[in-house]
Amino acid sequence: MQMLLQLSLGLSLLILSASSFADPEAMKILERMGIASKQLNYQGVFAYQTGNSLQSIRIIHRADDQGETERLVSLNGAAREVIRTNDLVTCIFPEGKRGHVSRRPLGRGFPSDLLRRLGSATPYYEVVTGQQGRVADRQAQELVIKPIDDYRYGFRLWVDNNSDLLLKSELVTEEGNVLETFAFSTIEMGLVIPDSLLQSQISSGHEMTWNRTEPESSAKMAVNKHVSHWKVVWLPEGFALVARQNRLKAKNGASVEQRVYSDGLSSVSVFIEKIRARHSHLHGGTTMGAVNAFGTIISAHFVTVVGEVPAKTVQTIGASINYVSDKTHD
Repeated sequence: MQMLLQLSLGLSLLILSASSFADPEAMKILERMGIASKQLNYQGVFAYQTGNSLQSIRIIHRADDQGETERLVSLNGAAREVIRTNDLVTCIFPEGKRGHVSRRPLGRGFPSDLLRRLGSATPYYEVVTGQQGRVADRQAQELVIKPIDDYRYGFRLWVDNNSDLLLKSELVTEEGNVLETFAFSTIEMGLVIPDSLLQSQISSGHEMTWNRTEPESSAKMAVNKHVSHWKVVWLPEGFALVARQNRLKAKNGASVEQRVYSDGLSSVSVFIEKIRARHSHLHGGTTMGAVNAFGTIISAHFVTVVGEVPAKTVQTIGASINYVSDKTHD
């Protein structure tokens, strides 16, 4: 636990030093929130809502000398569980029910993952205190996280006044419209949590395990520095290439190049696929909840930009992509 405390404090100090827009009081709360999410024993139920989709999730979290163990259980929709031991994540499906597995399932890391991602992104967001509120019958302090430009979304967080645990998070547009919400409906803290509560109750199922610190793309950057004819000329400030692969296959058998760009908190994926006959493709923009996509055709290739960022961001990135005759590793 001492090492865990040192790591949490180190991350918090990094955030404090990196942000030139931070309210000192807000950053102190953010620092305590990061420590609380790792060191508290708690269990409860939270809801994740995006667009018309609503998911309820039970979470059980224990911290001890070995670090963190966490179990998440889907309470509606497809049955599945997630067991996280520190950064090792295992997703479990009932026998015969396994579908596409995302590396950010069941609540996408709420409530502990946000501070870890915010650490590298703080220079591009302003953090200030907001109003007092009430979540899951507990008093909470609001934190407002505003992007420095209109190419990414902002956040509103509510942090428990007594425990410093994150109780609610909203993803918001520049106009203040809410796109996604995570919020506890019930929460108990300071519990003794036995091993039995952290063991999956799916008796027979499929499992997939990964390290949550790795990019969602399974390909490593060092392995996938393949030669490319494509260059992304414009990205929002702070966005950088974090993953690339050329192993995906479209339904028609065509090879697809994928690149992932991120500022640490927000991310955008670029897909490039050679045109084949009788193959439909997105042209222009489309929106699904917080996710925007933009499709175009460049040099006989379908190019699609997708991300949890404003529509103007994917459109501007898409419009900046060039096919270059000289091969490049960019």
